[in-house]
Amino acid sequence: MRHAVAVIAGIVLALLALASLLPLLETDAWWVRYLDFPRLQFAAAIVLAWIVMVAMGGIGHGATRWMTVLAIAALAYHGWRLWPYQPLAAKMDPGEASCAPEERLSVLVANVQRSNRQEEEVIALAREENPDLFFVMETNEWWDEALGALDADYEHHVQDIPSDATYYGMHVFSRHPFDSAQMRYPFGADTPLFDGVLAHPSGKLRVFGVHPRPPQLGQPSTLRDATVLEAAMGARDGVLPAVIAGDFNATPWERTARRALRLGRLIDPRAGRGPMPSFDANSWWMKWPLDQILWQQGLAMANFEVLGGIGSDHYPVRADLCFTVNADQRIETADDGDLAEAQATFEKARALPDAAMDG
Repeated sequence: MRHAVAVIAGIVLALLALASLLPLLETDAWWVRYLDFPRLQFAAAIVLAWIVMVAMGGIGHGATRWMTVLAIAALAYHGWRLWPYQPLAAKMDPGEASCAPEERLSVLVANVQRSNRQEEEVIALAREENPDLFFVMETNEWWDEALGALDADYEHHVQDIPSDATYYGMHVFSRHPFDSAQMRYPFGADTPLFDGVLAHPSGKLRVFGVHPRPPQLGQPSTLRDATVLEAAMGARDGVLPAVIAGDFNATPWERTARRALRLGRLIDPRAGRGPMPSFDANSWWMKWPLDQILWQQGLAMANFEVLGGIGSDHYPVRADLCFTVNADQRIETADDGDLAEAQATFEKARALPDAAMDG
């Protein structure tokens, strides 16, 4: 019986290790890219399976040794990917900025979940947090009507609810005017990308709001990757400091997210502070950070936090930034192949048939 349990644990260990290492493949296949999300869970499960296998006497001297080597390889890969988002890693922004209220920019992101009907929680969140910019994701006609209660609080408001992709409506509320504001659909995607220039009293700012489709059955990660990279390249090529905010449907340690960080010269507040999951609010163990707020130099962090629940499967996230230069910020430089990889992703996105966007 003990040997049978050890064999089962060994098989589970092998499958977990294989699933952990598959994302090394340069592919947009949904089932491979989805494996990027639960890295923390995979790492914990690998350790548990190895302990059970060894505690039950192993599965034979040679096989146990090779299973141990495989487990170490998978854990090393997880560690490499997850390390920047652990508290012992270096922070990209020390988070010690201090400024007068008129020099501060507060950004709040909330994926409200289309089926959620706790609109009073969302309205209360907006009024209690009182952000300068409030990005609301996954809105539809019902939420458009419910969010009308905020029209008196925010003079400036841009929205788009796609007719087909109704899980990807986006509302952007601002206390400051926009010099320009549009919802774009890059690469023929059916999910909007907000692109605007905010006229803040302390200076103009390029602002992007993103909520691409996630990798899932019949839906490769191509458009998601292209959308995130499009925002990063817009930030990189602009003359104004930029903020990119939204539900990325990608974890910060995923290859495209890391590439976007480097290409856009962006700062991630989670670096050196921990994963700080924002999804799934309804699960105690399947959690990872999807909702993100990134910025460029010229802005410095006073605070970043994941807030309490609002009836959605996502937790809101908030960043408080100052219009100031911080010499202690750490920017990751682009790798030699980053630009070429981004361009290749754009070409693949442009080549997608319409049918690939409807799933």
